[in-house]
Amino acid sequence: MRFLSCLAGVAAMAPLAPAAAAWNIAQSKHFVIYADDNPKRLAEFATQLERFDQAVRLATNMQDPVIGKGNRLTVFVVPTEKDVRSIIGDKTGFFAGFYIGRISGSLAYVPRRMDTDDPDQNSIFFHEYTHHLMKQELERPYPEWYVEGYAEFFSTPQFDRDGSVWLGRVVKGRAFGLIEGPQLALETLFKGMQSGMTNAQRDVYYGRSWLLTHYLQLDSHRRGQLSAYLAAMERGASSLDAAREAFGDLAQLDKDLNAYENKRLTMFQVAASAIHVGPISVSPLSAGASQVILARARIKYGTKSPETERLAAGVRNVEAQFPGDELVETTLAEAELALGRGQAAEGASERALRTNPQSTDAMVLKARAMSELADASDGPARHAKFEEARRDLIAANKLDTEDPEPLYEFYRTFLREGIRPNANALAALHYASDLAPQDLGVRMNSAIAYLNEGKPREARATLTVVAFSPHVGQMGEVAKRMIAAIDQGRPKEALGELRRPMSPPTAN
Repeated sequence: MRFLSCLAGVAAMAPLAPAAAAWNIAQSKHFVIYADDNPKRLAEFATQLERFDQAVRLATNMQDPVIGKGNRLTVFVVPTEKDVRSIIGDKTGFFAGFYIGRISGSLAYVPRRMDTDDPDQNSIFFHEYTHHLMKQELERPYPEWYVEGYAEFFSTPQFDRDGSVWLGRVVKGRAFGLIEGPQLALETLFKGMQSGMTNAQRDVYYGRSWLLTHYLQLDSHRRGQLSAYLAAMERGASSLDAAREAFGDLAQLDKDLNAYENKRLTMFQVAASAIHVGPISVSPLSAGASQVILARARIKYGTKSPETERLAAGVRNVEAQFPGDELVETTLAEAELALGRGQAAEGASERALRTNPQSTDAMVLKARAMSELADASDGPARHAKFEEARRDLIAANKLDTEDPEPLYEFYRTFLREGIRPNANALAALHYASDLAPQDLGVRMNSAIAYLNEGKPREARATLTVVAFSPHVGQMGEVAKRMIAAIDQGRPKEALGELRRPMSPPTAN
């Protein structure tokens, strides 16, 4: 795949944007998009993303709950694929963009200019955003083939001028693997991705997963079988056993799927009248913000020294020219925190708050800075700094109750202080995890806390997202073992699975 859903990485740099760059920000219900592009094209891009979001929700009966401004997906449109690869540290030239789910706000990086004229060049973005949506409603076990097939199914939307969206279009990038690639029996598909699979086998795995999802979703002869299959898994059956129960003779299903592959595959339309895109605002970034936005994109992803120091130095120079610019100051605060400079981060966040007292981003950064300063203190002064951090986080939560970051950081202050989280802190952790299930580390912390509270049913539901997410390797393996222990009536032993040796990670 040329788009990566990732958990970590390193960065190289060209830290600041040219002073003449015309950066704009588009804001909508689900997205915040930064791009060096004209307002009209940026508004069209934001509208397209919102139309896709609405179409998938309508097609799958997915809820569209209230979302906090701090919990929207931030999309950085960087100049080229080379810029994308430098952020993620890819030296192979393989990746054209990536997505990462975080409690502090999920991120996506896409290039303004692609190195290809492929009409489906954005398909991997839509694939990964579908994962983002699916995790928000993942309350039952989904096998790996369906998680990937589902994302592939929605990865090739067609946007008509009348406002309608077509879904289920053929994934052309999988055609060669399906036709010319190695054969993959459905039994192998149901067993999941295996370590040691070649790139060609993995490509066929994705293609076959997409084809089976398409077949079970749209072919009338198999209507209802997919629901029966997922229900069997929910009752505890393995993926393979559930398949035999729901689909019958797997050899016959294999033959039927091969025949389906050679048909003219159908797709379906979500009518424009059913799609209601909310207001979209586009505004220019300030001169200072335009100069630091590329550095912000890298700092948000995460960098390592000496890269972080070079980025911070560049942002400090811009801040000296534009003191009090909210985006410049919050970018600087984040860079200083990455360097462990709590006092400098506090100063930058306070300058941002003087400009905009309602900035929840600055409030969270100030609280994080106070926690850093508390760690360097002792006695009553240490506790006082943690209490100040908590007050800032409570204030941020009051301004945006659906933003998970202040909730999670509130919980973390108790851990950092070394005291037992109170009931409010635990409730904050669990609600933050529910608001941002795509952050699997937070999800695991919530599950562990539920087990410590003697709530195995809640822990199991929380672990489901982790256990059946793609590309999680050992974390997913641990989550599955914890679920098995809970199902066997051994909830206390589920915590012991965190200390058991893990098998080598599966290559994805």
